[in-house]
Amino acid sequence: MAKSSEFDFMRKVVMIGAGGSGKTALVNRFLTQKFSEQYIVTIGSQFAVKTVAVPDANGRDVVVKLLVWDLAGQQRFDFIRGSYYRGSKGALLVFDTTRKSTFLELPKWIEETENSLGERIPIILLANKVDLLDERVITPEMGRGFAEQYNLVAYLETSALSGQNVEEAFQLLARSSI
Repeated sequence: MAKSSEFDFMRKVVMIGAGGSGKTALVNRFLTQKFSEQYIVTIGSQFAVKTVAVPDANGRDVVVKLLVWDLAGQQRFDFIRGSYYRGSKGALLVFDTTRKSTFLELPKWIEETENSLGERIPIILLANKVDLLDERVITPEMGRGFAEQYNLVAYLETSALSGQNVEEAFQLLARSSI
């Protein structure tokens, strides 16, 4: 546990999931409260830092400094991703509600995380791009069912575009990693 006058805990967390699922957009929304239409492929990983205040198990507010590693989701980066997991205390597992393939890949991401770390860390499942109602192919029931089946910490419906549940996802991840 890292301790400083500025924060009570420092936790490395990872954003995982298929390429194009919106991981980078979610991180950018969390950091800046803005959304960019521009799609930029993450090469290897991207790193961001933000502190959040969350209640601990006793209801006392603590400040958690999140070191957010946004891992490249494209298959061509599989060989490099494993080293980026080291030291992670939690993960946001993201899929795109408009692309079934990103949902079907979810077990692979859980397995990769566990194999890289040698243990299970708290994982929160994020159904992203819920603002695209007419294009949605993965239902909330499917997402909740997956989270329950794999014993994940939580399931949230998010939109980097609107900001829906983005702050809540990171707050929940911070709470689950202390």
